[in-house]
Amino acid sequence: MTRSHSAFVSPTRHPGRTLAAALGLAIVAAAPLALAQTTKHTKTSDDPPAPPSGDATAETDTGAPPPAAPNASSQATAHPANSPESPPPLTADNTMTTENPNQRYVFVGLRYRGTIIPQFLENLFVSEGATIYSNSFGAEIDIRKGGQSMIPWIQYTDYSTGDILFLQKGQPNIPANYSVVNSNLKAVYVGLDELWSVPLTNHFDFEFGFGVGIGAIFGDLRNDWVYQSTNGPYTASNGTQYSVCPGTGNSFPNQVPGQVSGCVPSNHTSPNPAKVGGYIEPNWFNGGSVPVIFPHISIPQLSLRYKPVKQFEARLSAGFSLTGFWFGLSADYGLEKPDDASTHKASSPARERDTL
Repeated sequence: MTRSHSAFVSPTRHPGRTLAAALGLAIVAAAPLALAQTTKHTKTSDDPPAPPSGDATAETDTGAPPPAAPNASSQATAHPANSPESPPPLTADNTMTTENPNQRYVFVGLRYRGTIIPQFLENLFVSEGATIYSNSFGAEIDIRKGGQSMIPWIQYTDYSTGDILFLQKGQPNIPANYSVVNSNLKAVYVGLDELWSVPLTNHFDFEFGFGVGIGAIFGDLRNDWVYQSTNGPYTASNGTQYSVCPGTGNSFPNQVPGQVSGCVPSNHTSPNPAKVGGYIEPNWFNGGSVPVIFPHISIPQLSLRYKPVKQFEARLSAGFSLTGFWFGLSADYGLEKPDDASTHKASSPARERDTL
């Protein structure tokens, strides 16, 4: 009985030992928390950041508030329209010159044409002669649709020449069959060109067609008989020299003796009127041979058309007309308006296809 009672009351017999054991357990339990708090307050900048833990909420409560979530307005501010991260705005490409076949395009501009009448063409009607060059300047309107151009135009042509020695075709080589002609003729033409285009490459078309028109002729055509002289200003292909007859007769300075004089009316098949002293040929209205109207017919007519931008086109042209071989240059301003950016919302492959 005595032993069992002692065992029952032994925990209370040594109260100091029991208190020491309880304090030890409390220290062991509180040590990790105390160590963590000590480490937090003594952490230096060289220590690596602590991994997130379950105490993140507590640290957030004691630290700075978290940044606000971005909204639409802040994102728009962060990426302005001109920043590299944002796509560039759509703009119209003025070099995309592909034409809609169902749309009408209008150009207005100026043209130049130079016409060459080679001597071999003149020799179909007269002998001797010389190559003649004439200049033409005009304005035009190019109305295009479906790869076809209808071009109304008006132009001024200068047919002026110097003195040219001619011999009547198929007549004997004598002074009475020669004459010196000088043209001061001019003309104003109106007409129409029709051209069809064949695309070659981007911005370039080959064109073919024809042109027709009618012109009003005005000015003077001088025609003088000649006589053979020893030092005349006009030389035939056989080396014979001639001078213009200042009047009718058979005795003039430096005249070669023994030759039939071209200044005597009776030596000509058409003696009247006497064409001496700067004779001016009358026109059709006055019973003469100078035309007052003249047709323009150009077949074929070939062009290389260049359109680098929507508002400009240029042509290099050549052809053959009743007045000879010609070449031409033209430059026209297009009335087509640049496309808005909204018309270029097609995909990049589609825009690339249109450019080609």
